[in-house]
Amino acid sequence: MRKFSRRDFIKYGAGGLATLIVGSQMDWLENRAQGAVRVQTLHFHITDAIKDMVTQNSLNTSQCYFWIYKEERFPAECPGPTIFTTQGDVVRIVITNDLDEPHSFFIPGMFNSGPIAPGQTIKKRFVAKKTGAFLYYDHLNPPVNRVMGLHGAFIVMPRTKATGHQFTPYERPTPQVQQLFDDLGTTEHFPGLSWEQGDDSVTPHTAPFRQYIWVLHQASPRLFQDVGELGSNEIFPADEFVNKFLHDTFVATSNDNRVTPINDEFNHKPHFFTINGQSGYFSHHNPFITPHHRVGEPVVIRVLNAGLWMHSLHIHANHVYVIAINGRVQSNPIWIDTFDIYPLGTFDWLVPFVRPPDVPNIRGIGLPDTPLTCLANPRIPGSTPHPVWPPIEEINFFIPAQGTRADPLDPNSPDISVQLSPLCFPMHDHNEPSQVAQGGNYNLGMIAGINFTGDRTGSGGVITFPNAPLEHPHNETGPAAGSDDH
Repeated sequence: MRKFSRRDFIKYGAGGLATLIVGSQMDWLENRAQGAVRVQTLHFHITDAIKDMVTQNSLNTSQCYFWIYKEERFPAECPGPTIFTTQGDVVRIVITNDLDEPHSFFIPGMFNSGPIAPGQTIKKRFVAKKTGAFLYYDHLNPPVNRVMGLHGAFIVMPRTKATGHQFTPYERPTPQVQQLFDDLGTTEHFPGLSWEQGDDSVTPHTAPFRQYIWVLHQASPRLFQDVGELGSNEIFPADEFVNKFLHDTFVATSNDNRVTPINDEFNHKPHFFTINGQSGYFSHHNPFITPHHRVGEPVVIRVLNAGLWMHSLHIHANHVYVIAINGRVQSNPIWIDTFDIYPLGTFDWLVPFVRPPDVPNIRGIGLPDTPLTCLANPRIPGSTPHPVWPPIEEINFFIPAQGTRADPLDPNSPDISVQLSPLCFPMHDHNEPSQVAQGGNYNLGMIAGINFTGDRTGSGGVITFPNAPLEHPHNETGPAAGSDDH
């Protein structure tokens, strides 16, 4: 049995993204983002771990080896924690390299630790100069170190908004993007809340500055193991890594995906396609990844590709506005439902959270207008004509039918029916290989979505569908604490 030559591993399960808040400018983020911790100094260890992947179960011990940035306040995970700060803040960072070869911590255009030798600790500081969404990653031996798991998201928010305007995520939005955010919550087309507005008067509450971070990645258990088995100070050839990752002969099946032992013929292609380290059911139903909101509660989704694969993300239920690409705020924010992202690329989506477009109404385009009337359904006892919105058929539908027992012969066994509410719509990748997880099929690959938990744009006031989360947990950020806009 082959053994790794490196240090002991940390075995952990999927956990999503933790959040670090640097500085003192984001008072409400600390209480509402998943695992949010306010710090003045970041403390990272560059280390390694074995992770149970999406198909992990008692019959299939599906694991993958990673290099990781482990912040001392959080359990090990890949990707590293999301870091939020405000433009102009000083970020202090302490990094210790616990691995056997040089590594780095790099944010393009903002910070470069330089090579950190095995066993070395460095202490640095830098200023968050630019607003936007950035990858932090190890840029040595590209792309090996980054793809092995040394990456995460670094988000810089503006301190204030322009006088007479609503907040955007940017210091200098283009006039077109500024107009979009100014229209949110103020126009017939976008009634409800603006992006910066929250509402604590309803249950579940709606937080301000609703934004979600999607870090895309692909993992190859066999290839990552090969890298991990190198001796001290050996560097895996980047050309060999890329060639195996992208061009290795495809093997459709394997009876072993464990780290040790492993089938020598098991292919090196990626077998796990993740968003924030999760995939399939676990990303699609995680409210820190998949937005859960009412109609009229717009959100921003920031997508960063840390891997080595191109993805073409397709979102259902709403067309979205592409408001920034690779850090550049757009002068023509296109309105689309599918968009490509390449390795090291980033883009931001503005999701308006309007009614799904197939909801028929007077104007026929899914806006908060008078809904058409549904005819009585003779297959449903007691069915009478009623408006098509709210969608009572959908939110009151159960799979399997209500009253279905775990043991059909035991009337006291649990009812296993599940109500299909909130309304759930997928986001999946049109790059077909990403729909697998260790040979599994959609929906075990790269998938998320948007879920509708209610509506605040109708004439009857705010409504909430059954089973909505008590909170809408997400990574929200806003203006500087103490500013006039706080």
